[in-house]
Amino acid sequence: MKTDTSTRRRRFNAGTAGAVVLGIIVLLTLLAPVLAPHDPLAQDLAHTNAAPGEHGYLLGTDQLGRDLLSRLLYGAQTPLLVGVLAVLCGGVFGTALGLLSGYARGWADQLLSRLADIQLALPAILLALLILTFGGQSTAVLVLVIALTGWPAYFRLVRSRVLALRTSAYVEASRLQGAPAHWIILRDLLPGVRGLIAVTATLDLSRAVLMEAGLSYLGLGAQAPAADWGLMVAEGQGRLLSSWWIAVLPGLCLVALVISANLLGEHLSRRKDTGGEPRRALSRISRTRTRSAA
Repeated sequence: MKTDTSTRRRRFNAGTAGAVVLGIIVLLTLLAPVLAPHDPLAQDLAHTNAAPGEHGYLLGTDQLGRDLLSRLLYGAQTPLLVGVLAVLCGGVFGTALGLLSGYARGWADQLLSRLADIQLALPAILLALLILTFGGQSTAVLVLVIALTGWPAYFRLVRSRVLALRTSAYVEASRLQGAPAHWIILRDLLPGVRGLIAVTATLDLSRAVLMEAGLSYLGLGAQAPAADWGLMVAEGQGRLLSSWWIAVLPGLCLVALVISANLLGEHLSRRKDTGGEPRRALSRISRTRTRSAA
């Protein structure tokens, strides 16, 4: 009993810590125009590559003399905006298809399931390259790319849960009363998967943020001179020995954001009693894409 209590306390503390860190990052991002001491794009060529604390710059400057603290505060805006929008779009799309597939069954279920399998067989980076090449580099296209690589996780989880719920007593009662399919899906089945969707979305946020940062690092996302954590890592990687703070600090910010989102998601997963399904599903999808890329 004591061991179980200690385990629950550790999980609660980890989840609380994740929520606090994630909340702080979001708050700092929203208050960036107020908190940033300098314009993130303003250059001070007389003090390039200044170390943290030098010349009045708390976290130093980059190779163009831009204040790193200001760029870090503003640099979270694009990853968070793109990540949240991508999770929202991918979650809505995947959930809608999962509800339809799980309830309708038959040819619709087979078609959508094969579509999800094909999506998972495609390496995410290859799909991103194709879409960004023909669609252009913009925030909207970036959101579309990340959303398209994330919807299968929601689809599979929601479909699996709906298959179990569609034979429940209250769904059968609605069907016997002559309720239309859309009524059953929206009023009976959707409430049964809302907790699962919330947990999956929280865990998926870290994937979306990492993908945005990775694409920006490769030059396919945010473009210079914009302040973006992934782009800042790419700009500073050539100066790790002489000016380590240019790349290390935005990298640490990314790590903090991803870990906090994962901790919060795992905590919610246990609280919602989902049995770790979202985490395992996202992990399986990641492994599938890794094998496909190889």
